[in-house]
Amino acid sequence: MKRDKGFVNLIEKAVPAAVLCLASLCLAGCELPGFLYDAKCFVNDIVDDVNYLLSDEEEYEPVVIADSGRKDAKNDVSVGDPDTEVTEEVIQLEDADPGDMGDEASSAEDAALEELLKDERYYAYHTLSDGERKIYRLLYNSFFDFGKKVNMPTRNPEMIDKAFDCLLADNPELFYVKGYNLIKYERGGVVEQLAVSGMYTMTQSDAKIHRERADQYVDACLAGMPATADDYEKIKYLYEYIIKNTEYDLAAPNGQNFLSVFEGRRSVCQGYSTAMQYMMNRLGLFCTVVRGITHGSERHAWNLVKADGDYYYVDVTWGDMSYELTADNDMSALPVSPEISYDYLCVTTAELSKTHTIDSAFPVPECVSMNDYYYVREGNYFTAVDDERLWSVFSKGYDNGDAMVTVKCSDESVYSDMSSYLTEDGRIFDYLRGSKNVNYVTLPNLNELIFYL
Repeated sequence: MKRDKGFVNLIEKAVPAAVLCLASLCLAGCELPGFLYDAKCFVNDIVDDVNYLLSDEEEYEPVVIADSGRKDAKNDVSVGDPDTEVTEEVIQLEDADPGDMGDEASSAEDAALEELLKDERYYAYHTLSDGERKIYRLLYNSFFDFGKKVNMPTRNPEMIDKAFDCLLADNPELFYVKGYNLIKYERGGVVEQLAVSGMYTMTQSDAKIHRERADQYVDACLAGMPATADDYEKIKYLYEYIIKNTEYDLAAPNGQNFLSVFEGRRSVCQGYSTAMQYMMNRLGLFCTVVRGITHGSERHAWNLVKADGDYYYVDVTWGDMSYELTADNDMSALPVSPEISYDYLCVTTAELSKTHTIDSAFPVPECVSMNDYYYVREGNYFTAVDDERLWSVFSKGYDNGDAMVTVKCSDESVYSDMSSYLTEDGRIFDYLRGSKNVNYVTLPNLNELIFYL
């Protein structure tokens, strides 16, 4: 490859000057304003490009992280959470300084962390064996401190990988971790020691700035939450807030962590679910991220939450109609689209399993309670045709100024009875205030009837 020496010389002079200016501000103790921080990131990108131009490599092979997830029906693009990046490095002990093998955390640090991790929010941690928990704690201390290398108490890479997956599931704050490097220390071809070094997408100072921006978003969100809200109302509030302030976007930067929601306002499933988890944790409510498969083969992520002592599933992504309109033919056929779908707000395992298959790195509980299921709490769930309750549901819709009313049926039989009663028999006009015609949509796959007021 031929290089333009004049261009390279110009960049060699300009970039160090810009970097020196920014470094001077940092060393002087100045906190970078937002525009300077963004400029610094831009300069970092230029430096990377110049390093490439000045390198001796004639070809560049990018590192590709496989993106496996829900496929968009129109673009046939995989969406979802990518596999974390894992690389391997082999060091021959005959040629290495044993001191290069890193240090484990002190027993005092480990004991303090072990006490912290007793909290229920570290759900995945509690599913691990004692040996896996020790690995989790070592990784926790290293990654939160942007550590370079840490010794592992095992020579089994699978234990490390499992602990790493659980660490990320419990800690959305590690948004800057993209994977890890597994270091093997060998002597005569035999592995004597394993160590791990974190792979990060940004520096510690950059992560601090992003975390502060994220917390500003969360503070603004929580400021509007009613003080008397119970667990269900808090979950519903966060669900609605994220959806109303986020657009589903396959190309969203930082789509695999909460920065895409808190900073970019555009995200995919991993961003939605980690944002929900982070805000639930801020409220002291239990929430973790669960991964699995939808529509037979597409990877997806959603949340396991706890409300009033019972577990439920919440899928914020599927609640955002900007997503549903591109992924669900039934929803795209609606004459007037709602901003939010509540079909996956506090659902049971049985309800979730109609469309989702759990494929988690750790075991999850069976969600059986329907006490805080959205349609039960809002009074729109029917186990039989009930004239009095139908009056109540439609009256509430009119009084709230809603554009539509959803009648959710418990099963296919009730749905069939309700559909016959309201549409074929024409009883729907008993509940409409003066309307002589009505627009409605039937969703038999969801056992729902939607009536426009």
